[in-house]
Amino acid sequence: MKRMVIFLWMFLSSIAVALPAHKVALMNPTVGNITTFRYLIDNKILPDAANLELIGFYHAKQAYDFERSQKYIDANHLRMKLVKCEGKLSPANLYAANDCEKLFQQIVEKTDGVFFFGGPDIPGECFGEKTHLMTQTTDPYRHFFELSFLFHLLGGSQDRNFTPLLDAKPNYVVVGFCLGMQTMNCATGGTLIQDIPMDVYHLATAEDVLRTPEAQHKNYHSYLDYDNELAAYIFHKIKPNGRNELAKLIGQSEPFVLSSHHQAVDKIGRRLRIAATSPDGKIVEALVHRKYPHVVATQFHPEHTGLYAKDNTVRLDFQSSEQSYLSLYGGEKGENFHREYWKMLGGWLKN
Repeated sequence: MKRMVIFLWMFLSSIAVALPAHKVALMNPTVGNITTFRYLIDNKILPDAANLELIGFYHAKQAYDFERSQKYIDANHLRMKLVKCEGKLSPANLYAANDCEKLFQQIVEKTDGVFFFGGPDIPGECFGEKTHLMTQTTDPYRHFFELSFLFHLLGGSQDRNFTPLLDAKPNYVVVGFCLGMQTMNCATGGTLIQDIPMDVYHLATAEDVLRTPEAQHKNYHSYLDYDNELAAYIFHKIKPNGRNELAKLIGQSEPFVLSSHHQAVDKIGRRLRIAATSPDGKIVEALVHRKYPHVVATQFHPEHTGLYAKDNTVRLDFQSSEQSYLSLYGGEKGENFHREYWKMLGGWLKN
């Protein structure tokens, strides 16, 4: 009898190890985004995630060829599947019942969280404004799909009687990077600054922006780089706002983050609160949710693999040599914050 109990315990333990601990949805599951997320898992930046099962979620009319992603998944034997939505979407039905809502609900029921990655500009029509001449929309159906999903997840001021999916699953993890934060804000009824240099600092040329450090939220040196030698992004400080968990991680160190955007949050979406800003306080750098504790979005890029690899070097301007983020902002200057950020997310996913 004792041997049978021991055998049964060993058998059940082996099943527990073999089964994936959690499932996470990745929006816009391009090869690049899958590779980035796998790097974070394989290098234990996202801790305790070795058994994480991934679900790539996308719309059939997105601009990317997701057959490339399927081939990458198959070639690398990844524990991941792709889910395609073919429902009809337009700016008229994003924030209401539509053909995608049943699939939205199924994804939430099957997963423990979802990640929204960076990307191109959102059309002004999607947040009730005319489109700025500096706005470049290259993948409208990606925006339609992600805006509608985030509205269904969180609700918004577009319909205050709508019941968000997270009401039934309040500890569900929702994370946005760059465009992901802008999408979250618009989906909940917020708006965007469509060009930071022109709309906030009243600057119209790259040369003027380069003389104004606080206006630089991407690398404007690259506008003058005819050989494409310079990185498209820059590093700048952020400062905490409020008493939320992310603000506590930022603390007094005001870490350097990786930034590459020209649009930014303007009017704040329903039930969102600011967790971080730029040093001058004019640009929102992070948002958290007032009701759901595991919803967070950053205007910067904590997912970028170059933040964690010593051999990943970049050149930021014509005067400097190639350097890595870790050589510039290791330890308290920025590295520690980014690693603690992913530990926070890992803790959320385990709960």
